[in-house]
Amino acid sequence: MDHSKMKTEDYLNYLKNEIHSTVFATVDENGNPVTRVIDIMLVKETKLYFLTAISKPFYKQLKMNPVVSITGIEGETSMESFSITLQGRVNEIGSTYLDEIFEKNPYMAKIYPSVEDRNVLRVFEIYKGVMSIFDLSKKPIYQNVKSFG
Repeated sequence: MDHSKMKTEDYLNYLKNEIHSTVFATVDENGNPVTRVIDIMLVKETKLYFLTAISKPFYKQLKMNPVVSITGIEGETSMESFSITLQGRVNEIGSTYLDEIFEKNPYMAKIYPSVEDRNVLRVFEIYKGVMSIFDLSKKPIYQNVKSFG
């Protein structure tokens, strides 16, 4: 990866296509941190898209406090690792892009096989924030912070 040629969109696409499963942090109704693994489903320009079911605590936390911190990492060992962390604002966009998400992530049809099953899903976008890039596989170590959105 040549960081000198990477744009914000490139990092977001890398997060979606290469890392895919990320750790999302929110806060609960008592202000306590809560984490879970969420897949990045789609990237459009400088926005990331993910989804959740309206019945989950995650959905309620996003609605109560629409900010997240997410981290994705890859690499066999610490000194081969590359990570991206985003802190950003989220917005629910309903079922917009849901068909495209299922098309680009075919495994989702195994989790939610019917239209009725999918009716509980809501798409969210991360539309504005800060991205931290940390690449221990490069010498010297590459570290950078970029705004997006």
